[in-house]
Amino acid sequence: MGHFLKSLAIAALTALLLSAPTARAEGDDEVFNAITGEDLVALLQTQGIAASLTQDGYGDPLIIAEAGNLAFSVITYNCNGDANAACGRLQLAAQFRLPDGASETDIAMMNAYNQQYLFGRAYIDPYGSATVDYTINLSHGVTEDNLVDNLVIWIHVLDNFVTGLNWSSVST
Repeated sequence: MGHFLKSLAIAALTALLLSAPTARAEGDDEVFNAITGEDLVALLQTQGIAASLTQDGYGDPLIIAEAGNLAFSVITYNCNGDANAACGRLQLAAQFRLPDGASETDIAMMNAYNQQYLFGRAYIDPYGSATVDYTINLSHGVTEDNLVDNLVIWIHVLDNFVTGLNWSSVST
């Protein structure tokens, strides 16, 4: 998919997230100190994001999701190796394979992204993939509206990251 179509798909998903009602009833101020993998998948799905639940190598919940044809993961922390536990920290991450390995240009683009944007962290991972991630801490309480807002921010992070990359050398 070309850069223009990817940006268009991301823009459409952002509009959907901003206009979609949250899963809670109006006036309900539920606060999450942690969230289960099942509840997080349900929240992602109510926001129009395709998501499925699995487990990581430690037994913690791991969510595989897709937004605007870009795959990403939601890695959970503070779950104590329990696939059914509520987890206090979430890391949304997307990786893009660099077929020829990381070049000096790729590294410069990661640095430029990190200097230009407030949200998200861009880097070359140990396997040579271009990676962007965004961490959400729930441990002292986050409302559902705030959690949805963080998902909107993540979609913007993905869009900013994709826009800044040379798609002729990067694939998902």
